[in-house]
Amino acid sequence: MSAPVEFSFREAIAFLQSGRLEDAERGLRKVLRQQPRHIATLNLLSVVLSQLKRHAEAEPFIKTALQLDASSDATFYNYGLVLKALKRPAEALQRFDGALAINPAVADTWNGRGTVLNDLKRYAEAIIAFDRAIALRPNYAEVIVNKASALLGLRQYGDACATYDQALAINSRLAEAWLGRGWAFIELARERDAEEAYRHALALKPDWPEALCALARLLLQNGDIAQALRLSCRALAVQETFETKATVAACLQSPLLRPDAGDIRSILERAISEAWVRPSTLAPACATFLVLSDALRSGMARLADPDFRSQPAEAILASSGIAAFAGDSLLRAVLQATPVSNPLLEKFATELRFVLLSTAQGLSGAAVPAPVLTLFSAVARQCFINSYVFALSAIEAEHVESLRSDVAARLASGASVSALSLLAIASYMPLHALANPERLLDRRWPDSVGAVLDQQIRAWQEERRLSSLMPALTPVEDDVSLQVRSHYEEHPYPQWLAAEPIGPSTTLDAFLSEQFPDSSFIPGGKEGSVNILVAGCGTGRSAIHAAQRFRDAQVLAIDLSLKSLSYARRQTRALGIRNLRHAHADIMKLSSIGHTFEMIESSGVLHHLADPFAAWRILVSLLKPDGVMQIALYSEIARRDIVAARAFIAERGYRPVPADIRLCRQELLACEDGMPLKNVTLTSDFFSLSDCRDLLFHGQEHRMTLPQIERFLKDNDLRFLGFDVDVATKRKYRQRFPADIAMTDLGSWHVFETENPYTFISMYQFWVQKM
Repeated sequence: MSAPVEFSFREAIAFLQSGRLEDAERGLRKVLRQQPRHIATLNLLSVVLSQLKRHAEAEPFIKTALQLDASSDATFYNYGLVLKALKRPAEALQRFDGALAINPAVADTWNGRGTVLNDLKRYAEAIIAFDRAIALRPNYAEVIVNKASALLGLRQYGDACATYDQALAINSRLAEAWLGRGWAFIELARERDAEEAYRHALALKPDWPEALCALARLLLQNGDIAQALRLSCRALAVQETFETKATVAACLQSPLLRPDAGDIRSILERAISEAWVRPSTLAPACATFLVLSDALRSGMARLADPDFRSQPAEAILASSGIAAFAGDSLLRAVLQATPVSNPLLEKFATELRFVLLSTAQGLSGAAVPAPVLTLFSAVARQCFINSYVFALSAIEAEHVESLRSDVAARLASGASVSALSLLAIASYMPLHALANPERLLDRRWPDSVGAVLDQQIRAWQEERRLSSLMPALTPVEDDVSLQVRSHYEEHPYPQWLAAEPIGPSTTLDAFLSEQFPDSSFIPGGKEGSVNILVAGCGTGRSAIHAAQRFRDAQVLAIDLSLKSLSYARRQTRALGIRNLRHAHADIMKLSSIGHTFEMIESSGVLHHLADPFAAWRILVSLLKPDGVMQIALYSEIARRDIVAARAFIAERGYRPVPADIRLCRQELLACEDGMPLKNVTLTSDFFSLSDCRDLLFHGQEHRMTLPQIERFLKDNDLRFLGFDVDVATKRKYRQRFPADIAMTDLGSWHVFETENPYTFISMYQFWVQKM
């Protein structure tokens, strides 16, 4: 090495030692420009870039260093660190093993090996590696913390606590040890100790997102929503990750959230607009903050006032009330994201739609302020999202038909069409129902109107194209299957706009081991590619989740309805998902396809077939040995109110057509609070016409009990793994049946459901494994 290069190298080392990482990077790159194969510089530059969190940039340098000289354990070790940071633990393990083959007496390398084994969930092997590191450096507190984490992974919570205590006895300022201690205490049901441990961690690292989220979730479970929300928002401000967003969203979904929680409209708006979770779960909180707004409440009264409606269209649009609504970004976000699920907000949106219709008829092409046009665009998008569920008066229907005829004539003649007229029609019927709707796409429109055209014409065109290309796996001939297909051709279910994030992908074995740690689940070697069947995918959201959640999965999603499948396919393509294919098929004919699967999902489907258990047996026959199934079925106990509503519908003679569904909804909304019939209006499905039809008007519905399900599992050699239920339900069940550690005793769950009849108000959602 020449003297100038030697000087630059030593100067870079000095910068690194003093924490001046950018200066060190510049110096090292200067050395490499003169000596590109300088191994020490390549090695050191990878370290600097890693410390700057630029791990992808670091890899080529450390890779080149290793290619030039494979005799240095430090090079293998540094490469392992880079690969671990890049979340490539299997490759990182190879590099750490390479380092240990050269020099097995380095504690840091054994620790590195243990940490990637933890990442791979090979906890027993990880503990061996950590013990080797501790033998070399007995007071290596950080390694002891890592060993405790492995014990957590093995669910040895008492031993984990004791091991965290060992680390803290060496260094009481290890925030990671306090946090891990808190996690262990949670599993041991020692919540007060867990809270204390989390607070110790935060005293040492006040802005640590992991600790903030851990404490926030604990406080949320215990009902302290205000403090939980403050902590989770603080974590989000430090770092926006899946975890911090999900923790904030969990607080926003809490039924304990109150308007006095502070000014959280902006965070609500972000969460629902960006789909941090399923938007419908945030709709109640958004509605609470909207309907309690003084401006909105006074505006609702004004919209319903006949004197206000009788004003000229120009005066209505210029009113302060309309301007206030137009400026409410949370209102617009809700209208565009999900069906409103609050009767007052629905009434307001219905009145706003009528104002839109009235002004569209009265303005005849006059300019409309952009904010008002954006608001009315949101109304049109809401009406499409909820399948036009709002009450419709005879006078409105007459006005809409008149406006539709006028717009159709204008399109045919090439005359201009006002944006307001277009939005008014789109608020009562989909624009693709117009004659020659594609002619609207050739014209220039404001962006807010363009969004409606995308939703109601371009998406429809794409779905029609995809429908014509959909492969057919089986015929659909069964009478009940044909009836069910007709239902979902008319009203695909559910309508959804955004796929909420599901977190990092994982393997099927790892997911189930974590989901049901105390069950009798037997890993089936499902660590690599797995074939998954989604039997009855509907509009495709659950199939997309399976394709995203399970690493190296190949997903086949089938359904009876071509319209639902084309919707699902369009959404899948928009998300860029390539490991998911769709096909037209009937579950009752699937035995003929000649394929078997490691996993089968059938959620909310079997109970709509003529014989749910016969269909279920067909799916079992397609499941490989040790394969798993995710099943969702209606509960007889939980759906008592819905059964009462279905009887009411039959008594009144309501038919499963839009006009009758709208009339029925209004009658149910008028029921007194607390009545079983009124209870059905508390579900989110009630606020969309397609969803309400599925909820209350389905022509084919079976309901199950847990003893029936238990008999089927026994007769078909299926092992029950556990329910998908929330943390609060799990905790309540554990308190009632502490001896059922795995929470898999269906007899106890039947007792629990009898005592808590709304536990499975959505459905029984559970996992089983083929023996």
